[in-house]
Amino acid sequence: MPPTVRRRRRRRLSRAGALAVAGALVGALALAALVGGLLREHSQSSGYERALDRSYAAQARPIVEESNRLEVKLRAMLRSMPRQTRTSLELGLDTLVRSASSLAEEAATAAFPPPSGSAGADVAAAMADRADAARVLRSAVDGLLGMAPLPVAGAPVTSTPETPAQRLSVPAAAAELAKVGLLLAEGDRSYAEGRRVLRLAPGHALLPASAWSGRSTVLSTGGALALANALMGSPSLAAVHRVELVTHALALTPAPVPSTGGATPGGPVAVLPPTGRIGLSVVVANDGNVTERGIVVRVSLRSAGQPAATGSAAGAVTGAEHSETSSHVALSPGSSISVTLPAIPVVPGRRYTIAVSVDPPIPDTQGAVTSDAVSVRVAPPASPTVGQLLPAKGPGGTGVTILGSGFTWVRTVTFGHTAARFRVVSSAQITVVAPPGSGTVVVHVTNAGGSSASTPADLFRYRRS
Repeated sequence: MPPTVRRRRRRRLSRAGALAVAGALVGALALAALVGGLLREHSQSSGYERALDRSYAAQARPIVEESNRLEVKLRAMLRSMPRQTRTSLELGLDTLVRSASSLAEEAATAAFPPPSGSAGADVAAAMADRADAARVLRSAVDGLLGMAPLPVAGAPVTSTPETPAQRLSVPAAAAELAKVGLLLAEGDRSYAEGRRVLRLAPGHALLPASAWSGRSTVLSTGGALALANALMGSPSLAAVHRVELVTHALALTPAPVPSTGGATPGGPVAVLPPTGRIGLSVVVANDGNVTERGIVVRVSLRSAGQPAATGSAAGAVTGAEHSETSSHVALSPGSSISVTLPAIPVVPGRRYTIAVSVDPPIPDTQGAVTSDAVSVRVAPPASPTVGQLLPAKGPGGTGVTILGSGFTWVRTVTFGHTAARFRVVSSAQITVVAPPGSGTVVVHVTNAGGSSASTPADLFRYRRS
C-alpha cells in the first residue's frame, strides 16, 4: 500500500475513534442527569408525602379523641339503659346519633387530599360504621319501646312529631342490637388498618388507638337478647299514656266582654260581643312518655233552648241549633300544642253551650282531664236604623232598597204587619220586595237587638199599579 494511502486511512480511523469516545461521554452525562433528576424527584415527592401525612394526622387526631370520648358515653349508656326514663333514653340516643354522624362527616372531609395509601379512607370508613351503628341502636330501641326521635332544638314546632321506628318484638330487637356489635367490630378493623398504613408511610404519623367493640358483651348475640328483655321489662321505661285538655287555656274568639253582673242561674255565662261566628282555641298536652298520634280534638255547640224567630222571612240570618267540628293532632312526650278549631256560626242574642273534648288514641291513665264545657251568650246587636226607602211608593211586588245601619243580623223586614222577602247586601243596605198591601205603612227592620224606630224615612205608600 503506498504511504499516502496509509496516512489517509490512519486519519479516518483516528476521527472515528474520537467520535465514539465523544458519544460515550455524552451518553454517560445524559444517564447521570436522568438518575439525578429521578433522585431529586423522589426526594421532593417523599417530602410532600411526609408533610401531607403529618397534616392529615393533625386533623384526624382530635376527631379520633372525640370518638373515644363518645365510646365511653356509649358504654355507660348501655349499662344504664334499663334504669333510665324514656325521655332521658331518647335524649341520650339522639345525642349519640348526632355526635357520631358529625364525626363521620369530619373524618370524610379530613381525608381529602388523601394521605398515603388507604389511611384516610380507612379512618373515614371506621367513623361511618360507628355512625351507622348508632343509628341502628336508636332504631332498635325505639322500635322495641315504641319511641321516636325527639325534635331538634330550635327547629320549627309542628303538630306532627317525627315518625317512630317500626315496632319490633324482643327477638327482632335483639337481632338489630347484635348488628350494632358487628358494625362496631368492622369499624374497629378499618380504623386499625388505616392507623397502621399511616404509621408505616413516609411521615410515620401516629394516631391514637381507638376501639368501640370488644370491651363489652352487651352487644354480643346473648348480651343483645338480655338487653332487649331488660328494656322491655323495665318499669321506668313502661309506656304511660296521658293526654290532657288544659282547661284554663280555652280561648274564645271574639273574646268575652268583662262581666258586670252577679251570679247567673245555671252557672257562669261568658258574654260575647255581637258576632255571627265563634272561634275556639284549646291547648292539648301530652303528659305521658309516649308519642301520641291520632289525637282528636272535638268542639260541639248547642243552642240553649232559644227557638228560631217566628215569622222569619227568606234571607233572614239563622244559626245552627247544633254544630260540631274537630281537628287531628299528634304530640311528642312532654309537649303541648294550641289547637284552633274552625269557627262555628251563631246568631246574636242567643245562648249556647260549647263542649270541647280530647279523644286520645289509647285510653289515658285515670284522672286525665279530657273534656270541658262553657256557656256563652252572644250579645244582641244594636237595633237597626232605617234611613231611606228607594223608592218610597209603588204597588205590591215593587223592588225596594232600604238604606240605613245595623243590617248585619236582620231577622225580619215587615211592611206594616206583613213580612217581606229580603236580602242583606251589607250592614247598610237591604233589598226587599214589597208584599201586597194598601195605604201607607211603616217598614220595620228587626234583628236580635230589636226593631228599627218609626221615622218619616221608613214610610212606604202603596199605589195601584
